[in-house]
Amino acid sequence: MKKRHLLIAAALLVVVGTFSCKKQLNSPKDAVTKAAASNSARYLQSIVLGTYTQLQGLTANNAMLLTAEETTDALIVPGRIGGDWADGGVWQQLWLHTYTASHGNISGAWDNAYNTIGSINITISLLQGLPQTDATAYSISELKVLRAYFYYLLVTNFGNVPLLTSTEQDASKVATSSASDVFNFLITELKTNGPVLSSKTPSQDPAQYGRLNKWGAYFLLAKLYLNQNVITGSSDNSGYQACSSYCDSLLNSGYSLQANFLDNFASSNNSGNNENIFVIPYDHIYAQGLQIQMMSFHYNQAAKYNWGSTGGPWNGFCANADFYGKFSNSDSRKAGWQEGIQYAADGTTPLTTRGSDSSLVLNFRPQVSNLYTATEYDGVRQQKWQLTPGYQSQDADFALFRYSDVLLMKAECLLRQGDAAGALTYTAPVRQRAGVANFNIAAFNADSLLSERGREFAWEGWRKEDLIRFGHFGDKKQFKAADADGHTKLFPIPTEAIQKNPNLTQNPGYN
Repeated sequence: MKKRHLLIAAALLVVVGTFSCKKQLNSPKDAVTKAAASNSARYLQSIVLGTYTQLQGLTANNAMLLTAEETTDALIVPGRIGGDWADGGVWQQLWLHTYTASHGNISGAWDNAYNTIGSINITISLLQGLPQTDATAYSISELKVLRAYFYYLLVTNFGNVPLLTSTEQDASKVATSSASDVFNFLITELKTNGPVLSSKTPSQDPAQYGRLNKWGAYFLLAKLYLNQNVITGSSDNSGYQACSSYCDSLLNSGYSLQANFLDNFASSNNSGNNENIFVIPYDHIYAQGLQIQMMSFHYNQAAKYNWGSTGGPWNGFCANADFYGKFSNSDSRKAGWQEGIQYAADGTTPLTTRGSDSSLVLNFRPQVSNLYTATEYDGVRQQKWQLTPGYQSQDADFALFRYSDVLLMKAECLLRQGDAAGALTYTAPVRQRAGVANFNIAAFNADSLLSERGREFAWEGWRKEDLIRFGHFGDKKQFKAADADGHTKLFPIPTEAIQKNPNLTQNPGYN
C-alpha cells in the first residue's frame, strides 16, 4: 500500500506537467480539460499527494522536528574524540541554548517550513483555478489543514511569524504576525476545513494513510488549545477545556493503541496500524529521508547492518544518563534504545571502536563524559524505528500524530483542572502497554506526566513544547546552567530570513 501511495504522488510530475503545458490550447478545449481535471479523482489525488512528499524532509537533522528536540533533555549531540560532530559547535549550542539568529539548523528548519508552505499555496492556487466541485473543495481543505500543521510548527518554535497564505503575497514584504494572531488564524482554518475531511481512519479506508483527515485536524486543534496559554500568553483553563473536548472526539474516532509499542515504528507500520493518526510515509527506495539510525549508530555497526556502501552511520545523536534513567528496566519502551556491548552480525563477536580511543570494545553507556570530546561509546542510541539493512534510508514511517498522545493530552487537561483521578484513567492504558504499573495518585503530579510523555514520545518532535508547557525548558541539565531568562523558548528569526524580508521582527533576546 505504501509504494502505491507514493507512486501516485510521483504521478504529479506527469499530470501537472501535462496540464501546465496546455497554455496554447484554445478556450473550448482548455475549458474541457479543466472541467475534466476538477472531476478527476486521480488527478486531484496526484496533486494533493505530490504536495505531501514535502513532509519527507521534516526529519532531516536540520529540519524542525529534530532541531527542536536537540534543545531538550532528550537528545544530545556531543562532539566526539577525533573531531566528529564538532562542526563549529552548532550541535552543542542547541543543547546549551546558546543559539543565535545565524544558526544553520534553525535557518534550515525555517526554510523547510516556509518552502513547504509555499508549495502548498501554489497547489491551492492551481486547484482554485479549476471549476469548483465538491472534489476540488475537499482537496483545498485538505491542503489548508496540511498548511496549518506547518504553521503550528512555526508558531510553537518561533512565535511571531509571517502568515503567507496566497501566491499573490510578496514574501519579501509580509510583516510578522503576532503569535496570538497566528493561533486565531489556525483555529479558524482547522475548524472550517477539518470537518470537511474524511472521518474514516486509515484502517477503515486505506486511501487515508499518510494524509490528514478530520481526525488529524482535530488532533491539531487539541494541540493548539493545549498550548494556548504558552502561545497567546493567556492563563485560564479555557484552552484545556477545549483540548479536552477535541480529545473526547478523537477517543471515539476509531483509533486505538497498538498492542506493542514498537509496532508503531516497524517497517510494516503502513499496514493495519490503528494508532498512528498521521504519518510521513517513508520507503528506502521510493521515499527516502528517514535516517535517524545513521545519525545515531556507531561507524563500526555498518558491517552488521550491511551499510558499508552508504558511508554511514555517523555516531552522533544519543541520550544521556539523566534522560535514559527515566526508563525503568520493566518498561518495554526501553527496548527502543541500544545500550551495552554491541556485536557483529554473528551475535557473538564484540564490535570495537574505530581507534580514536584505542579500539576498545564498543559498549554504549548512558554517561556522556564531555560535551565536546565524548568517547565513541558515550550515550545510548535510538533504535525504535525498525532498521532497513543495506540502505541509508529506512522503510519505517514516521508517526507525527499518535493515539497515545490523545490519551496523554486528555490526562494533562484533567490534571491541570484538578482531576488527578480522572487523569489516571487515561495514563493507565499507555502505562499498561509499556508493562509498568499506573501512577499512584498520592505521588502523581505534573512532573510525572511530563516524564511519561518523554518516555512515550522520545525523538518524535514534541519534547521542546512539552518542557516549555510544563515550565522546565530552561532548567539546569548536564553541561548547562539554568537559563538566565526565557527568551530561548523561541528560536530566533533567522538572519537570512530578515535579510530577505526587512519587515520581519526579531524575537526578544536575539538583537
